[in-house]
Amino acid sequence: MRWLVVVVAMCSCLAGAMGEQPSLSVTWRVRLENWRFFEVAGRDNDYAFAASLIRAGITSKAGKRQDWQLELSQVTFAGLPANAVAPSHGATYRAVNGGRDGSIFIKQAFWRWRSEKDATLRLGRFEFADGAERMPKDETLSWLRRSRIQERLIGPFGFSHIQRSFDGLHLNVDRKEGTFSLLLARPIRGAFDLKGNDQISKVTLLYGSWTTGKEGERDWRFFALHYRDTRDIVKTSNKPNVRGDLTITTLGLHSLWTGATRTGKWDALLWGAWQFGDYGHLDHKAYAFALESGHRWTKTPWRPWLRAGYFAGTGDDNPNDGKHETFFQIIPTPRIYARFPIYNLMNNRDLFGQLMLTLNARTSLRLDYHRLWLTEGADLWYFGGGAFNHTLFGYGGRPSGGHTRLMDVVDLSVDYRLDPQTTLTLYGARALGKDVVRAQTDFVKRNATYVYLELLRRW
Repeated sequence: MRWLVVVVAMCSCLAGAMGEQPSLSVTWRVRLENWRFFEVAGRDNDYAFAASLIRAGITSKAGKRQDWQLELSQVTFAGLPANAVAPSHGATYRAVNGGRDGSIFIKQAFWRWRSEKDATLRLGRFEFADGAERMPKDETLSWLRRSRIQERLIGPFGFSHIQRSFDGLHLNVDRKEGTFSLLLARPIRGAFDLKGNDQISKVTLLYGSWTTGKEGERDWRFFALHYRDTRDIVKTSNKPNVRGDLTITTLGLHSLWTGATRTGKWDALLWGAWQFGDYGHLDHKAYAFALESGHRWTKTPWRPWLRAGYFAGTGDDNPNDGKHETFFQIIPTPRIYARFPIYNLMNNRDLFGQLMLTLNARTSLRLDYHRLWLTEGADLWYFGGGAFNHTLFGYGGRPSGGHTRLMDVVDLSVDYRLDPQTTLTLYGARALGKDVVRAQTDFVKRNATYVYLELLRRW
C-alpha cells in the first residue's frame, strides 16, 4: 500500500490548488525524561534524555463533500544513553536506531469523502484508535473512553516520540441508532523506529465495530479484530523458538454507564475480549477483561473523582505444550494502561485505585496506585506495544522465576494549562519490585523511578 500514500499526497496537493485555501496546524511537544531503572552492573541505570516532536499539517476542502490532509513529523533526540537496559525507553530508542538521533517523515496523507447523509471514507495514511468511534459528548463517558477504553488493542502509540500511523482505508457510517466502523490497514514503522515513512507490509489489520448508547447514561461497543503477521521472526513467548505466521481473531465489547447522585456522578466500566487463532505454530486461545467503577463529587471543591478497578489478561501455564494462552495485545498504545511503561496487559493482573482532582481552571492532578501480578508464573513478564519495524517482534519478555508477584507502582501527574494552546505536565512514578523483579539475576536493585517534564504547544 506504500504507493497509496504517494498517490494521495499528490492528489491532495492538486486538490488544494483547485480547492479552498488550506488551513495550517502545528503541534510542538518537547519532553525531558529521567529514568532510574532497576540497576544492572556496568550499564547506564540512571540517565536523562530530551526529545522534540513537531507535527505540521495542512488541511483543505477539495469539493463539496471531500477534503484532504497532509502532515509531516520531525523528531529529534538528545542525550540518549549508550548502554542502558530495556524496557526503559531510552535504551529501546538507542538499540533500534543506533547513533541516529532524528528524522522527518510523512505522518498523515489521506483523502476523505463524505456522503450526503451518514458515511465517511478515509483513504491513505492516517492515525487510528480502537474505541474512538462515536465519541460521547457527556464529560464522564468521554473521559472513560479516552483514558480507560481507547487504544487497548489498536493505537497510534502517541506517548512515544515517533508514534505510529496506518496505511489503508477507514469507513465510518454514523446513524442515529449507532455507528459502524471498518478498518483495513497496515501499520507504519514508528513508535521506537525513526524510519517512519516505511510500511510494515507483512502485518495487516481488519477491524469492525458497532457503537451505540444513550447520551449521558450509557455507551456500548461490539468489535471484531483480525490480525495477521507474516514476518519471518521469532515470536516472544515462554516457549522456545516460536516461528510461523500470527493469525489472531479477537471478539470483544465495552460498556460504560454513568448516572447522577446527590453529590455528583457515579460511573462503571466493563471491557472484555476473547481471542483464538494461531500464534506461529501454536494454537492460540486467550482472553482478558476489565471491571472498574468510580464516583465524582461535582459539588465539592476540587471535584474529586475516586475510581478503582481490576484487569486480568491470561497467561500461558505450560511452556512445553502446543498451546499459546497468553493474551496478545495486538498493536496498542500501552502507556495509557501502564503509565510507568515497563509492563503491559499480557499475562497481567492489575488491581488499582486512582484519584483525580481539578484544583482550578488551569490545574489538574492525578494519583494512581497499581498492585501488579503475573497471571501465570510459568509465563513471562511482558512489555512493549506491538510491531514497529520489519525485524523486531514488538514485544519483549523477562523470565518470572516461577513467581507471580510483579511490582507495585505509584505515580502522580500534574497538568497545568498555561493558556488555551499550551500545557505543561510533570509526571513521576516509583515501581517497587516484588518477587518477579527480585528473580532477575542481572538486577542489582529492585526499585525503579521515572520522571518527566513535558511542554505541549499547539498553533
